[in-house]
Amino acid sequence: MSTAREPESPPSKVALQGIRKEFAYKGRRLPVLDSVGFDVQEGEFVSIIGPSGCGKSTLLNIIAGLEEPTEGSLWLNGNLAHRPLGQVGYMHQKDLLLPWRSVLDNAALGLEVQGVPRAQARARALALTERFGLKGFEREYPFALSGGMRQRAAFLRSVLTGKDILLLDEPFGALDALTRAQMQEWLLELWSAFKKTILLVTHDVEEALFLSDRVHVFTARPGRISLTMEVGLPRPRNHDLVTREPFISYKAQLLTAIRQESLSAQEEPWR
Repeated sequence: MSTAREPESPPSKVALQGIRKEFAYKGRRLPVLDSVGFDVQEGEFVSIIGPSGCGKSTLLNIIAGLEEPTEGSLWLNGNLAHRPLGQVGYMHQKDLLLPWRSVLDNAALGLEVQGVPRAQARARALALTERFGLKGFEREYPFALSGGMRQRAAFLRSVLTGKDILLLDEPFGALDALTRAQMQEWLLELWSAFKKTILLVTHDVEEALFLSDRVHVFTARPGRISLTMEVGLPRPRNHDLVTREPFISYKAQLLTAIRQESLSAQEEPWR
């Protein structure tokens, strides 16, 4: 008699295995990442934090296909990604909006690059401007926008590319504290609505905890994972929770881990 097989779990959206990265520096090899490995499941929000220079942004560049690892493998959507360029959306701290294009045309740019006719790309962008808090500003140019609105336009451009996986590299790092908190709540609303898989790099422990399902703490260079924290905070979330338990305890644990790594980086800056 045959027995029914249990269904296999779906493949991870992002899977990293033994990622190492070295750069040439003054005639020698400088290790930046060492044996980094973790998975991100579909629809998860995962953050990476760690000391400056520990390779966080380098890792995002590898996932995006902008750099190649020295060793290791990258899997996207269950497939070995030999050429990952163009398979994920990528949003940097700088909004990278083109100053000569309006908000609407900046938002539509990614679609145009993919070959979507300009009129169709603009129509798709226009349909989402209200959802992204840009209604009434479609014809404005970037210089006329606040920092928060520029980031909204940049995020709309990233979402419109249609990629299931979004990489965010300090997207709110240049904003003031109040605007940053507002943008974090706004981002969670959009993440819930659009069901994207997000990998965030940030220096802000509170931001990582508030947004994420899981937080990876990197060591000082060469970056490797020293701590993985599952964030057991209920969703949906608002900023009231940052002053209460268990958020405060989570934050204390992460700050301790990062402080230890930062001290190590100061003692051995070129290790």
